[in-house]
Amino acid sequence: MNKETIEQLIDTFLKETEYVANCFYSQLNRKDLVRATRDGTIDRIGKIDGLESYYFHGIGLCAEYKNLVVDFDFGLNDRIDGFDSWRLEQFALSRKLQNEHWTQGKIQSDLDRLESKGRISKLKGDISSNYYKTK
Repeated sequence: MNKETIEQLIDTFLKETEYVANCFYSQLNRKDLVRATRDGTIDRIGKIDGLESYYFHGIGLCAEYKNLVVDFDFGLNDRIDGFDSWRLEQFALSRKLQNEHWTQGKIQSDLDRLESKGRISKLKGDISSNYYKTK
């Protein structure tokens, strides 16, 4: 069996991040989720259809469902497509796959390689330390 590549890990993480965000978008009819917690539209900690549990933290959201932990920070303009080595490692660990080979050091090394190739980058002025895939 071939080992998962960093690109595959990123794509899977982003797919699950989108799922989590869509659980909120569909019920709230809005995308500014951090603001929704601050104005009391949604509780900072709780359950919502499609998720076993969630909690908002700082500029991010952590959710659990299907034995997965998906934790992400919101970027500029409520972007949800960012990632970093810690969040990718936590996501990989939550999957409890056999032969899992991800560590934060390995992930960061692979992210550094992708950044040097121009495949990912950090955004100037972003409120998080996220990387984003380049188009």
